[in-house]
Amino acid sequence: MKRLRFVIALALAAVLGGVLVFFSLGGSLQHDVGPGQVTKQDTQYRLAAIVTKGSPSNAATLAATDTGLRFMVQDIKNPAKRIQILYRGTVPDTFKDGREIVVTGKLQSGVFVAQRDSLVTKCPSKFQGKSPDSAT
Repeated sequence: MKRLRFVIALALAAVLGGVLVFFSLGGSLQHDVGPGQVTKQDTQYRLAAIVTKGSPSNAATLAATDTGLRFMVQDIKNPAKRIQILYRGTVPDTFKDGREIVVTGKLQSGVFVAQRDSLVTKCPSKFQGKSPDSAT
């Protein structure tokens, strides 16, 4: 009986350890999708895209209104695929044209309606190599 309890406890510890490692290494049960993959109404998506040029420059002011902030995003690999986002909540300071974002929400009447405060901006890597033109 003691051996059975030990085996069960060990198996449970292994499973919990595996779950902890999965989530600590950035695992998620939701995968990022692009604007072209958001097709089903009322299905929750985690959208990763790039803010299209011409987005509001006064985003912090607009986000505080009842109507929310509306802006367009484009697919990271295929800029022709775009979708409009309606977002309410805190806008990160790094939000601007050309910035990669991740936001969670649902498609409703052709507009991606984001969950409140789900907008995250990704900062470009400062470790990317310099372009050949800038080398001296």
